Amino acid sequence: MSPPVMLDRMDPRTLFLDSLPAIEGIAASICRMYSVWGDDAEEFASWAKERLMEDDYAVLRKYRGESELNTFLTVVVTRLFHAHTRERLGRWRPSAVAERLGQVAKDLEVLVNRDGCTLQEAGERLRTSGRTDMSDIELARLLARLPARSPLRPVEVGADPLDLSPAASRADERIQAEEMERQRRTVRAALFRAMRTLKPEERVIVRMNLADGRSVADVARALKLDQRALYRRIERLRQQLKVSMENQGISGGDVHDMFEEPGS
Repeated sequence: MSPPVMLDRMDPRTLFLDSLPAIEGIAASICRMYSVWGDDAEEFASWAKERLMEDDYAVLRKYRGESELNTFLTVVVTRLFHAHTRERLGRWRPSAVAERLGQVAKDLEVLVNRDGCTLQEAGERLRTSGRTDMSDIELARLLARLPARSPLRPVEVGADPLDLSPAASRADERIQAEEMERQRRTVRAALFRAMRTLKPEERVIVRMNLADGRSVADVARALKLDQRALYRRIERLRQQLKVSMENQGISGGDVHDMFEEPGS
């Protein structure tokens, strides 16, 4: 039997689950290439996997073995990334100046001019992700060489922005917000470490139900699983993740908040 015929008969759900590590790795690589990190990168990876599961894995059904599977997946995930970017932000291209000045300049332009970050926020993200060790002063000098461009993300303004401006500038509120954000990142990092102990199909189930808020019925339909058994399975997985996070030092209250509103 020739390889194309075998691939034609391959269960697309099995192909998806077996390819999950490759799909997630390709998504992460593309996000790094286009200066997408943190929650945005996780959002894209989750969105891409949902698109691959749509219509009974219609995209994966097109694979017939004419090329390496990794090559096929790279092409597909790259196209999904550009579709996701257009959907969220519209089209974006680095400026000619940023291209000439190098990768750090392109990253900085993306964060400040595309995503609307402040210079300090951009500097923290670049250094935390290991993209640069430049100080804010050095980044400010680099930013000054880039052309001004309006952020693509809309900025929401209230009916009377003058009434809001004093509160937004209070140092104690900024400190509190930064501390909450750091705690949130700590909790999410613990969850992701706990997720690595799960099997590929279990990770998909948890992401769909917990992270994406899809109901157990929706998850069961998408993955062709028995809905009644899936309720028990999800509860077991949630308990397993809670224990793992608490063993990493995450407080019971933070763990409860993380799992408070799963899809039902």
